[in-house]
Amino acid sequence: MVEWFAAHPWAAGIVTFLLMWSDWLLTILQERERQFHYAEHYQSYPVNTIEGSPLLQSAVTARRIVEPKHLIPALILSVLTAYALVWIPWNFRTAVIGYVWGLFLIVDTTHLGNLIGYRAGRRGLHGKIFLHLRTGYVIQMGRYLALAAFLSLLAACSASPFITGVAIAGLTSAVRQLMWLRKMPAIDAAEVPPATS
Repeated sequence: MVEWFAAHPWAAGIVTFLLMWSDWLLTILQERERQFHYAEHYQSYPVNTIEGSPLLQSAVTARRIVEPKHLIPALILSVLTAYALVWIPWNFRTAVIGYVWGLFLIVDTTHLGNLIGYRAGRRGLHGKIFLHLRTGYVIQMGRYLALAAFLSLLAACSASPFITGVAIAGLTSAVRQLMWLRKMPAIDAAEVPPATS
């Protein structure tokens, strides 16, 4: 099936847009669930958000279904993906599709897992977690690295360029978390959570 998309770059571009859009919609659904139910159990600081990208945090908190800061890059990346697939050699196309789609498939499945956890947290969950964003980035980076390791092994065993591309996307996603982490203030050893300070 991936070969069909490699032969039909504009269809691959459309799927890229749909994957990016679903990432956004799942983020908004996750934020809605957090605000309505999970907020009594979870709070991040110094910014209370579930969104990793500082550029989009306020839009996610406002639960904007259409956000130009997300929509415009999604459209541009989708067109660039389609255009690139026209020009790159055939034997690299499935790896490129795996990489681009992998960036969003990994995030989409993470959102789905979080949504299931948030829904499950409506019952049988007690207390509150205060999570520094820096710690959150490290946790997410660990998830992405573990997934990338698994996918790398799978790619080596299957010799699939598509899975190789997705594995590289997992590594790239981990690096992105590291870049955001480096922009956060260090956690002071004497720090106390916001509710107790």
